[in-house]
Amino acid sequence: MNKNFLRAFIFTFIFICSIYAESIYAASDFLEKGIENYRNENYEEALALLIEARKEQPDSSIAAFYLGVAYKQLREYQLAEKNLRDSLQLSPPVKDAYIELAEVLYTQNQLNEAEGWALKAETEGINPANAVFLRGMILSKRGMSEEAVMTFNKAKQMNPALIQPADFQIAMIQLKTQNFKDAQKTFKAIEEIDPSSELASFAKEYEKSLSRTLDMYKTWRFSIGVGYQYDDNVILKPTTSIPGVEITGERDSSILATLGIIFNPIMKEPFFFNCQYNLYTNTYFDTNTHNLMTHTLSANPGIYIKNGSISLPLSYSHIWVHERQYMSLFSAKPGIQFAFLPQHIARFSIGYEKRELLEAPIDSDEDRDGNVFTASTGYIHPFSGGKGLFNLLYEFSYDNTDGKNWDNIGNRFTAGLLLPSLILKTDFILSGEVFLQNFKNTHTVFDKRRKDNNYTLSINLVRQLIRGLFLNLQYSYTRADSNIPIYDYDRNIYTAGIEYRF
Repeated sequence: MNKNFLRAFIFTFIFICSIYAESIYAASDFLEKGIENYRNENYEEALALLIEARKEQPDSSIAAFYLGVAYKQLREYQLAEKNLRDSLQLSPPVKDAYIELAEVLYTQNQLNEAEGWALKAETEGINPANAVFLRGMILSKRGMSEEAVMTFNKAKQMNPALIQPADFQIAMIQLKTQNFKDAQKTFKAIEEIDPSSELASFAKEYEKSLSRTLDMYKTWRFSIGVGYQYDDNVILKPTTSIPGVEITGERDSSILATLGIIFNPIMKEPFFFNCQYNLYTNTYFDTNTHNLMTHTLSANPGIYIKNGSISLPLSYSHIWVHERQYMSLFSAKPGIQFAFLPQHIARFSIGYEKRELLEAPIDSDEDRDGNVFTASTGYIHPFSGGKGLFNLLYEFSYDNTDGKNWDNIGNRFTAGLLLPSLILKTDFILSGEVFLQNFKNTHTVFDKRRKDNNYTLSINLVRQLIRGLFLNLQYSYTRADSNIPIYDYDRNIYTAGIEYRF
C-alpha cells in the first residue's frame, strides 16, 4: 500500500513539474521570438508575441522593456510609457529604458520629466551622447535656441556619429531664428558628411528651398501708383438744406498719386523690424481748395513670443491742404497678438495720438489740437494658406481736444474680408466700419451736445495684370448721421487706378 502511494506521488510530482517547465519554456519562447522580431523590425509581429510574454511573465523587466519599445515604434505612446515605467520599477531595472522613456515623454510634450530621465541617463553613462542630443531637442522645443545649439555641439563631440543629425537640428534652429546664411552653410556641411544619407537628401532640399526664398526676398520694396477718382461730395455738403446758405460745387474728379517705400530687414529671432514711407496726393480738377498731400513715416519694431508677437507701431504724418501746411499727427500703438487656436489670432493694443493743426482756428472752441487715447481688441482669421483674411476690431477712443466743440468719446467697430482669386484671379476685399461719437460738451454755436453715428462701406477689386502691375477698382460709401445738420452728410467715392510694385 505504501509503495503504491509513493509511486503515485512521484508520478504526479514529475507530471506537474513537466507542465510547469513547459509553461516556462513557452513564456521564454514568446519573449525570445518577440525580441527577435523586434530586432528584425517586424514590430507588429513582435508586439503580439511580447504581449503574451508579459502575460506569462508579469514580473519580467525585460518583457516590459521590449513591449514598451515595440509600442513606441508603433506610436502607441501612452502604452509605451506604461511598460517602460514598469521596466524601471521591476527588478532588475532596465537602464536602457531611461532614454526610451525620455523620448516617449518628449513626444508627448512632457518636457520637464523627459529632461529628468535624459539627465539621469547622461549621469549614469547610459548612452550619454544620445542623452545629450535629446536634451538639445528638449531645449529647442522650449525655444531656448542658444542653449540647444550648445547642447547639440556637445553631443557631436561625444559621438561623431551624431554630427549629421545634430547639424540638421542646428540648421533647423538657424532657420527658425532667421539666421538664413548660417543655415545655408550648415545644410551644405550636412550634404558633404555623407551625401548618400537620408539626412543629406533632406538637407539638400532645404538648402535649395532656402536659396530660392533668399533670392526672392527683398529688403527694400517700392510701389508707385496713379488713379482717377470721382467724389460726389468733396466739401461734405450737408444732407439737409441750411436756411440762408447755398452750397454748390460738391461734385468733382481728381487724380491720385502714391509712392511707397518699405524697408524690411532680416533680423535674428526673437526680434523683427520694418519701416515704411508713404506719399499720397489727391489733386482735384476744380475744387483745388481741397487738394491734399500727405507724407507718412512709420516704423514697427517688435519681438516674437510663443504663438505670437509684441510690437510697438509708431507713425508720423504731415498733411498739406491747398498747398499749405494743415496738420501733423504722431501715434504710438503698442500691442500683443497671439494664436489661441491654429489660424485664429487675438490682438490687444492701447494707443496714443498727438494731433496738431498747424493754423490757429478763428474760434478757440473749434480748436482740434488734442491727445487721443485708445484701447482696442481684435480677432484675425487667415485662411486659404494665408491668402485670405477675415478680421474684426473694436476700439474705444477718448479724443481730448483743446476746443470744447470737438472733445468726444468714440466706439469704433470694424470688419473686413479678403477673398483671394474670387473671380478670374481677382481678389475681392470688403470692409465696413461703424464709428459712434458722443461729444462731451454743449456746442457753443448750436447749443446742444453733438452726437455722430458714422457708417462706412468699402468694396475693392484687385487684379494683377502682369508681374508687379496691379489694377485697383474701389467704391466707398460714407453716411455721417449727426444731430447737428451741418455735420450730417452722404458721400460716394469711385476710384480706378494702377500700381506697380517692385
